[in-house]
Amino acid sequence: MSGDRLLPARSLPRLGETIRTLRRERATTQAALAATAGVSRRWVGEVEAGTRTNIELDRVLRVLDALDASLVVRDDRATR
Repeated sequence: MSGDRLLPARSLPRLGETIRTLRRERATTQAALAATAGVSRRWVGEVEAGTRTNIELDRVLRVLDALDASLVVRDDRATR
């Protein structure tokens, strides 16, 4: 993981911001991302806006995979 770019997302709104940032950097639309990940454009928009309070992990992982990104769990206690 050395040299990897890490984008912390410790809340659903921050996760949405991260997804939006990656999507824009990859110059794709919400509709195109949704189609590739097999979710609705509305779902992507709600996650990016932080208004979707219950998000399914499977959908998040499919969206991240479509963005060529992954979810990493870091043990914050180990960094102290």
